[in-house]
Amino acid sequence: MAKHLYMISGLGADDRVFGRLQFPEDYQLHYLPWITPLPDEPISSYAARMAAGITADGPVYLAGLSFGGMLSVEIAKLRPVAQTILISSIKHKTEKPAYFNWVLRLGLNKLPDFIVFQNRAPVVEYYMDIKSPEEKQLLKEYLAKKDYFYTRWAINTILNWQNEYVPENIIHIHGDKDHPFPIKYLQPTHVLKNAGHFMIWNRAEEINRILAVVLKK
Repeated sequence: MAKHLYMISGLGADDRVFGRLQFPEDYQLHYLPWITPLPDEPISSYAARMAAGITADGPVYLAGLSFGGMLSVEIAKLRPVAQTILISSIKHKTEKPAYFNWVLRLGLNKLPDFIVFQNRAPVVEYYMDIKSPEEKQLLKEYLAKKDYFYTRWAINTILNWQNEYVPENIIHIHGDKDHPFPIKYLQPTHVLKNAGHFMIWNRAEEINRILAVVLKK
C-alpha cells in the first residue's frame, strides 16, 4: 500500500520549494496548496479547510516547511497522521522567539502596506539565508506576489500562535543558523550545522539523508 505524503510550503511559497527533496519510492507525493483565509479566521478553522484537501486513503504523512510546519501540527490535531515532519519550523508556543513579543507590543505587524511590503527583499534575503542567484530568483518570484491580505493574516497567525499540542512521531529538522526561528528556543530532533532558514534548498542533500532514514522506519 502506498504511503501518502502531503507537503505544505512556507509563507508565500509554493511546491517548487520542495523541488530538491527526495522521498522513498513507496511514498506518493501530494502538494497541499494554500487557500485564501477568511477575515480574522483562527488557525484551527483554516487548518480544517486545508485538511479537506487530504483525500487519499491509507496512512497519511505530513511535511511542512516553516509556517507550513505549524499548519501541519494544526492538521494533526484534527485527523490521524502517521508522521509529521517539520523543516525550519516550530511545533509549540514555547518555541516562538522573544522578538515576536516585541513585534506585537510595538504594533509593527499593523504598519501600513507600503512600509511592511515595500523594499523588503534585502531583509527577507537575510532572514531566509538566501545566497545563490537561483535562490534569489526564486525569492524574487515569491515576493512579486501581491496577496497582502493572506500575508498579513499569516504573519499575525504566526505571531499569535498558542499551540500546546505536539503530535506523536514528529520529526523536526532545523538549522542552527536559522534567523526567523533561532535554535536556542527549539528542541528539534535533527540539527544541521551552519544551516539557515532556506536549508530546504541549499542543504537538501543532508535533509534527504535524514528523510531516507526516518521514512523507512
